[in-house]
Amino acid sequence: MTTFNQQIIEEFRAGHGRVGGMFEGARLVLLTTTGARTGRPHTTPVGFLPDPGRLLVIASAGGADRHPAWYHNLVANPRVTVETGPFTLEADAVAVEGAEREEIWARAVESDPGWARYQRKTARVIPIVALRPVRMSYADLPEGDLLQVVHDAFRRDLRLIRDEVAQGRVLGAQLRINCLMFCGGMEHHHQNEDGDLFPYLRRRRPDLAPILDRLHEQHQVLAGLLNDLRETVASGDPAAAVDRLATEIEAHLDEEEARLVPVLNALRRADGRLTTNRVTGPDTFDTVLAGMSAGPPQLPPGVETTEPFALPVPGRWANASDRTPGEAGVVLYVHGGGFEQRNPEFEHPMAGHLSKAAGRPAFNVDYSLAPEHAFPVAHDEVVTAYRALLAEGVPAGRTVLFGESAGATLALETLLTLRAEGVPLPGAVVAVSAITDFTLTNPSIDAPAGRDVVGREVVEHVVGQYLNGRPNDGAPQSPIHGDLTGLPRMLLAVGGDEALLDDSRRYAEAAADAGVEVTLDIYDGMPHAFHLAVLPDPRPPVGAVFLERLSAWLGQDR
Repeated sequence: MTTFNQQIIEEFRAGHGRVGGMFEGARLVLLTTTGARTGRPHTTPVGFLPDPGRLLVIASAGGADRHPAWYHNLVANPRVTVETGPFTLEADAVAVEGAEREEIWARAVESDPGWARYQRKTARVIPIVALRPVRMSYADLPEGDLLQVVHDAFRRDLRLIRDEVAQGRVLGAQLRINCLMFCGGMEHHHQNEDGDLFPYLRRRRPDLAPILDRLHEQHQVLAGLLNDLRETVASGDPAAAVDRLATEIEAHLDEEEARLVPVLNALRRADGRLTTNRVTGPDTFDTVLAGMSAGPPQLPPGVETTEPFALPVPGRWANASDRTPGEAGVVLYVHGGGFEQRNPEFEHPMAGHLSKAAGRPAFNVDYSLAPEHAFPVAHDEVVTAYRALLAEGVPAGRTVLFGESAGATLALETLLTLRAEGVPLPGAVVAVSAITDFTLTNPSIDAPAGRDVVGREVVEHVVGQYLNGRPNDGAPQSPIHGDLTGLPRMLLAVGGDEALLDDSRRYAEAAADAGVEVTLDIYDGMPHAFHLAVLPDPRPPVGAVFLERLSAWLGQDR
């Protein structure tokens, strides 16, 4: 790596996307590839073009006669990391060819004639590579500082668009895409604030209600201006619309930062333990649902089913590791099914995949089902299974309590009872698509962000069968209503389109407020129990991403 590139990389990271000098204001990202020969990571600053659902990078090498090293690397290893400043993306790289490449090249040259000069200097055809994100994480910053960084990225993008409009007064294809993507990004940001950040602040700081109302009203005004820009981009000269929008956005961002950044930083310093990740990818509701409906899956290769010892609760062992429960610990897997169903043909392969991801044996608890066995029967059986593992010499700190859907609720319930009884708690807890509040008052139950396989009617039936008249606002049966202090670190995974999204979000906030280390992974566009996508063959990408993230999160315990 050249000293010049290293200086840019260090400045980019220190400024969370801001650089000065010759690249000031440019659309720049840091691209990390895996060396084709060395296998080591290599980071390079590269310019990019926005494009719907992806970033486009051009392997110009300044017009040199050879492709840049990063291009050879991503051809050999297409999974790359992209740092934008506010976000870090993992992406799949694909070279764009044929007519599509020619159309993008025309846009690039129209946007910046320098690309054409590079092509004239070399006989090679300069490659264009599409980077399609498969997951995303935020910069590791206090939430107020992160808001500032995101706002600064919008400011830079808007400044570039204003300059592009002012220079040409002719709306080219790439400028049209830049404008429309800016509009979509700003609207998505405001939707997240209105649906997530502002409700969180209203709960924590009721005194901020007038300020949040004003900021929400500004979002409505900006939505109108964004729509005006869309219309002028489609029909004519957008200069006036861009100027109006820029003035309003700058004022809004300045006010929002002045009001909220100090508050958010103070709140997160007090909590200090909640990490929220938005996980994006190419899957849709239909592709995931089709994969989950493809029929009984196979047990993963290399999974042993011999029982190392018997437990007082029925269940089955799956072991993809070469270690015993006493050495490695155990994944105690609590299946879903609305407390009243089970499907061994799916649950046993799932236990095998969990064993592989966690590097330890997994025990699938076959708990008693409602309505014949209402609360607390299944709850007591999960507690009994966990205590029996400890009695057999399995280390508590090496035990992972994993629950899905109703099983995730049982897992979170179990923690409260174990702590109340003074039993050593598991080292880690994973809850996927949990019901955490049986009062069913969370807004997403009635207004999910997209299509889901469950809704209020289904959840009301499930709760009625399971509680059988017991209080819906008591703990442990309704986990969020319990005292969450002292619980082990936990990973909550939930689909972004789930009716139960707010159950995971609110529980994550409450646990973090109680001092628990919580990671909340929100899988954009995914339905309830999306993680079942790990089972089909071929496996939808979101299934592979889920297992990778689970394994990485458990890494320190492996």
